[in-house]
Amino acid sequence: MAEEKELTEEAKKQRRKREKAAAKDAALGVEKFTVEVAGVFKPDLKRVMAAHGINNQQDIHQRLLINLIAADFETQATMLRNVTTPYEIPERCREHFTRDAWPHLRPIQAMKS
Repeated sequence: MAEEKELTEEAKKQRRKREKAAAKDAALGVEKFTVEVAGVFKPDLKRVMAAHGINNQQDIHQRLLINLIAADFETQATMLRNVTTPYEIPERCREHFTRDAWPHLRPIQAMKS
């Protein structure tokens, strides 16, 4: 078996620091929560953050979650409606659908009516 490498004093210090921080976070109930955001939202998010003096994305996510949790059911439903990423169909696909697929779908719609 390979010998275990001796840790340097700095490595030991950093390990103790991480362990201490982890123990403190566990005592306070803090846990890591990763949020992935579509790039199309980034400029608008930065603009809103600047307008309201928020300089930390974690802060804005926590504020949004607190407001969502504190709201009544109807307000929560309103806040959660339309949460999909905006997507615009490329012109080429739209033209293809309009020209080739849509005429074939019209008779089906007429039968359902």
